[in-house]
Amino acid sequence: MPTGSNTFLCLHMMTEFSKVYKGVLITDSLENYINKEHVSLCQFLFFLNIADIAQYVKNNFYTDKTWHFKYDVEAMIKLVVVKFFRQKSFKKTISNLTEEEAWLLGFQEKDNKIPIPTGSALHHFVKYRLGVEGIDEIMLMLGKKIAKLSNSNEAKLDSTLLEASRYSKNSKFNPHYECKMDKAHITMIGTYPVYMTYTDGLAGDSPELPSHIDALLKMDANIDEYRLDGAYDSFQNHADIWYKLNANPLISLGVDAVINDEGKLERIDHWANKMWKLGGSKYMNIVEKLELLYENDRQEQVGMYIRNKNLEDKSFPDSITLRQECERIHGHIKNTLKFDVRYIVDESRELYVKLNFITYQLLLLINLANGIEPANAFEKFI
Repeated sequence: MPTGSNTFLCLHMMTEFSKVYKGVLITDSLENYINKEHVSLCQFLFFLNIADIAQYVKNNFYTDKTWHFKYDVEAMIKLVVVKFFRQKSFKKTISNLTEEEAWLLGFQEKDNKIPIPTGSALHHFVKYRLGVEGIDEIMLMLGKKIAKLSNSNEAKLDSTLLEASRYSKNSKFNPHYECKMDKAHITMIGTYPVYMTYTDGLAGDSPELPSHIDALLKMDANIDEYRLDGAYDSFQNHADIWYKLNANPLISLGVDAVINDEGKLERIDHWANKMWKLGGSKYMNIVEKLELLYENDRQEQVGMYIRNKNLEDKSFPDSITLRQECERIHGHIKNTLKFDVRYIVDESRELYVKLNFITYQLLLLINLANGIEPANAFEKFI
């Protein structure tokens, strides 16, 4: 069945949820809203279970557990999603929220009313309770859920610009993009963003790779290949991806790339033999040789060997296809949310960019967890 921009495919039966609202037991299913034109985002969030993430926040970002929980933490996280998806101020987000929507988000009924936090309380939760550290942890947990639900074993990493105001005194001018900007470095599995890091607009891409590899390891992501553009081309990066992720590093190579002699098989054999005291031998299989070299300070040589193999591979993918797919998803994030740093104070830029990113992840998770395709389509949410 083809799926166009306004067509959604549900891949499995959806679970019914029951909850009491003002003394009445309400039983509902997401299936009732799939074919409707426009539905409140709060209605979709009602069917998303992130209790494990909320519990982690409680355990790690609240020092005194006895009195802080005036509002349900899971409901507060979902309210953050509503705020950034609707692109309203904290105050307007609360003033436009209905009592029924608050109930759908998970705020608890008290004296036949649904208490809703103030805009300042929501701001405090975001900036001071969670902060960048808390958002990073939530991002990893969401990334792990998305990776588990993804049907792809292919990861990609590319950066995208975060446009700043032309009058910004602190954002740097990037001559390539011809604007003042910061950068977001985003790893996707298939077409699903699972992790991002934030840098200034002139920062190099390659130094960001180690933190993305660490994130994929924490997510237990099962990937066969990791695609990156030429900005990440280094012997160390080739070796790290192969050894740490057990994945094929498909890093775009320049037209002037050449075979490195030190990465040829005879040099690999030579160094394997030199490590005979460590059990090395040229008669080991190639994987054992490379692992031995990597673990004994010959990591760049391992990268040279892998890079040589890619260079000799006539079917090696070009960078144009990679960039087109990454730019398509980056563009979708920017069309869905405020994914830039214009008119945001310097001290809050990283926080707000990452909040928008986890909002996109949570929107994805609604569809992925319920088998709705395409998972990147959010036209029904209001």
